[in-house]
Amino acid sequence: MTYFERQIIGWLFLLAGMYFVAKSVAPRRDKARMRELLGLPTDKVKRFRYFFVQRLERLVGFAFFLIGVGLHLYVVIRQAQKSAGGNDPREALGDIGTYLALAVGAMLLITALMHLICDYFARRTFLDLLAYLMVRQRYDIASDPQLLMQIGEMLKVRRGDDDSVESYKERIERALKLDEIRAVLLARGRLPDLD
Repeated sequence: MTYFERQIIGWLFLLAGMYFVAKSVAPRRDKARMRELLGLPTDKVKRFRYFFVQRLERLVGFAFFLIGVGLHLYVVIRQAQKSAGGNDPREALGDIGTYLALAVGAMLLITALMHLICDYFARRTFLDLLAYLMVRQRYDIASDPQLLMQIGEMLKVRRGDDDSVESYKERIERALKLDEIRAVLLARGRLPDLD
């Protein structure tokens, strides 16, 4: 097989990989979204199946991308060997394995860093928005005990045995700095009278 043919096959693998990745990120159908918007019952089993299929499509897409890139690397390395006077397919495969291992290692490291950074900022943004809306809408978080516990876990506010719901809520409100937000909104004249 010529290098030219291998490059064509590599491009076809990349095309197939792009198809599966694009298909996996396609949004749900409009009818399903409309049912959810109207509060109508949705088929949860079908929803889970779609989630699983999308995940599988992403994995297949990545595998095709990896094969396509591997074929292109093989062609580039073999052409470089040929121009240097060498012709060792095993050395080329070893080089490809090294390059792909380094690339995958870098991807995993970047993914881990992105996860840590995104996790921090997502939590911070969520808590800031929650605190803002609690003050603006005068929402009593104690009305939803499950949410109260989850927010407490996010803020690392432990509930003691002697804590009542009210005392635990007050500690969470202090951790969310609701008094500071209330003072800022009052100073700006943005705290509506909801009475």
